[in-house]
Amino acid sequence: KKLSQLTSSCEDYLDYSQEIHPPLSNGNLKLPFQRPLKECRTFASTAVEKVILDLLPKFKNQDLARLFENAFPNTLDTTILYHKNVQPFETFVVTGDIHAQWLRDSTRQLSVYQPLLKYDSLLKKLVKGAINTQANYILASPYCNAFHPPINSGVKRQPSTIDTVFPVPNWKHVFECKYELDSLTSFLTLTTEYFQSTNDYSFVNDNWIDAFENILTVLKRESSPTFDSNGNLLPFYYTFQRQTKSSSETLPLHGTGNPVNFNTNLIRSAFRPSDDSTIFQFLIPSNAHLSVELLKISKILTKFEILKKHADICEKIALNIKNSIYNFAVFNHSSVDNDDNNQVFAYEIDGYGSALFIDDANLPSLLSLPDMGFLDKNDQIYLNTRDLILRNSGNPYYLKGKYFEGIGGPHIGLNNAWPMSLCVRIRTTDNDEEILRNLDLLLSTTGGLGLIHESIDVNSKNGLIYTRSWFAWANSEFAKTILDLAERKPHLIFKDEYSSTLYSIHDS
Repeated sequence: KKLSQLTSSCEDYLDYSQEIHPPLSNGNLKLPFQRPLKECRTFASTAVEKVILDLLPKFKNQDLARLFENAFPNTLDTTILYHKNVQPFETFVVTGDIHAQWLRDSTRQLSVYQPLLKYDSLLKKLVKGAINTQANYILASPYCNAFHPPINSGVKRQPSTIDTVFPVPNWKHVFECKYELDSLTSFLTLTTEYFQSTNDYSFVNDNWIDAFENILTVLKRESSPTFDSNGNLLPFYYTFQRQTKSSSETLPLHGTGNPVNFNTNLIRSAFRPSDDSTIFQFLIPSNAHLSVELLKISKILTKFEILKKHADICEKIALNIKNSIYNFAVFNHSSVDNDDNNQVFAYEIDGYGSALFIDDANLPSLLSLPDMGFLDKNDQIYLNTRDLILRNSGNPYYLKGKYFEGIGGPHIGLNNAWPMSLCVRIRTTDNDEEILRNLDLLLSTTGGLGLIHESIDVNSKNGLIYTRSWFAWANSEFAKTILDLAERKPHLIFKDEYSSTLYSIHDS
């Protein structure tokens, strides 16, 4: 279904999302109902609707119920601009108001629906289409992060963000070409989550295999250091330059990025998940994410005789990366108040001993390490790191104001924190007080619109100053957070009669 096939009376959701729509919630905040009219929604899932109907009566806070009701289906309601429902399936998912598909964003947007695929054949085809479409993108330009709609979709395109990039991207398909390690890894996440829910191996077709081999090629190239052990300058496989006044939008040294050392087994990433450039190109959260997903994918590939060699390679890379993170990216930090262990993970390193101690709101992040399955949330190094990055004395991008606080990043300046970071903070703690405090911050700062925004000015009462009213990725992260609490700590969000029973979407 193409967006152009929706009824002509449908208002552009960018405008619709900034308006108040009845009925208002029965809570103190009187949050509006922000789902488009049924005929204006871009995709419908019976399984998703069933979960919404099952959960809404259980909430003790009606404002929270409304926020979940708006956020959970937001990606399906508004961002599926194209879906071909016959083989080979195709799906084009925008992140919101920007008319392009990011590999990372679309994977995260769809992640909250993956457990429901076994109950909804149409939803299963939608996600399988997303896998096929991402594979096609990676085949076209594996170094790129954001792409145009498929040529045969009929969906209107926006102009490409054309920069000076090597290798030269296929601008017919590419919207932006920032090499981000997490973008390639997100393709693996989309795949492994699909398989975990469906046990369906049929996604492994020729296109998928070719795309996966493209990924392995990039990983091999980007594990190359700047100099060999004799000090000889080695070839650069990727360069990026943009005409800009912002240093975080381009790479230094004529687009090559700052040097990295040899014998680390880590993989470069020119840009972060925020689309900001790295300072030291061994980006630790992205390497951790890759390590986790390569181990998962290796187990799937062992089922195919012709792919067992790839499975062995994946397992070796994954274990080498994990060992290297502990060998090269763990540092003693003087501001950690722990006499027995003051070790923390750095956000970025270069292998020479330089390290950057920050965290960024976008996923993957240091905060999200247990959420992605890299370690247990009670790991002491993680707890030390968490303490460091969740205070403004330890993380320069932990922004705290009069009405809001959270992790931000260079992408949107020093006044705005991202609600997404609060979602991850909730999912990575068992502390009820911490969960409730951050849940209240999320709930009370939607600007009265009942949607999760990209970022919020920390000194803006009620979150009235924000970026991007329509940011589906953040809404999916919020919905995933609520489902996590329903399953893990229902007493915090459910009425008394439901508070003692752990909720699972599989029971709805």
